[in-house]
Amino acid sequence: MGHEFESTPALETLITRLDEMAIVIGPVAAPRLGAVRELIQRALALRARGDVPNATLMIGRAMEELAGLADHLDPAEGTLMRAAVRQFGAALAHGGAGEMERSADLMREKSGTKKIEKK
Repeated sequence: MGHEFESTPALETLITRLDEMAIVIGPVAAPRLGAVRELIQRALALRARGDVPNATLMIGRAMEELAGLADHLDPAEGTLMRAAVRQFGAALAHGGAGEMERSADLMREKSGTKKIEKK
């Protein structure tokens, strides 16, 4: 796949926001937030090597972890996040760049990140 859907600044912003989330959620979330951080860092490394499909998979797995946290705090929010992750995965499997973009936008919104458009 030759498309890009996720900007590196958004992923880096998500990593910095994980510390803020840990404060709000508490120490019980530390293992899951650690897993999210690791998956995002792996996605960044994969993307830097030009492996966008596998970077995309890592991002999806990270969002699944965040959805699990959301389930714990607010089941309705967790359900919404899981639906976005499933939609993202389905679009990835079918190469639907537009659908992946919409799903990624929703996941970014829920994670508190913002997409920075390329110039």
